[in-house]
Amino acid sequence: MKLLIVEDEPLIAQRLLREARHYFGSRLSQLHHCDDLDDALALLDATRFDLLLLDLNVLGEDGFKILQLKHMASNENAISFQVIIISGHTERAVTAFGFGVVDFVPKPFSQERLFLAFERYEQRQPVNKNDASLPIKKMGNIELLAIADIDFLQADGHYCKIICCDGQQHFHEKSLENMLQVLPEDFVRIHRSYVVNMQHFKRLSIAAGGKYSLDTKYSKEIPVSRSMYPKIKAMLGAS
Repeated sequence: MKLLIVEDEPLIAQRLLREARHYFGSRLSQLHHCDDLDDALALLDATRFDLLLLDLNVLGEDGFKILQLKHMASNENAISFQVIIISGHTERAVTAFGFGVVDFVPKPFSQERLFLAFERYEQRQPVNKNDASLPIKKMGNIELLAIADIDFLQADGHYCKIICCDGQQHFHEKSLENMLQVLPEDFVRIHRSYVVNMQHFKRLSIAAGGKYSLDTKYSKEIPVSRSMYPKIKAMLGAS
């Protein structure tokens, strides 16, 4: 991915560069910084960026100038890159979201808050089944979990628990419903509290007393609700 940071305060700019490298790692093909709006506009004209981190007061100029000019120049009235605003001018957040930005991160910001904005950016991107990953918290850090390594998910109140093929478990702050919006279509809800990666499907069973369950290559007897059983069976092409 290609990322541009527009920030005129050197210390904040250096921190954003460092945090972006930390979060995106090898996925970054280009990372640039500008401390002047005209330079930023010239770079945006020359390079197709994926993400822009934008301050709203750059050497006394309004950062919205970039979004206004790019919207005017677009034939489809939509800019080609995603935007995260990073600014202390929180009273301008409504205007920012009117431009369709991914997030508005108030200054001063924590690593956790910035990484949350990065996560929201990633959730807007099309999912590539071959290399897609999911940001998770682990030991106070943000790490990426390969979606292909997830076996199933289980609801845990308003949050969810991720069970991996190797048996590791991770707690995620998103609900099961929200996770379904992020995960590829191979992840199917089989119960009010369970979502399974059907790439790992092994067996659909019914036990005495009408107890339905599903086995994957890595887990056994994941509950299937009575209402979902016919749908799962039909999806599998079972007679």
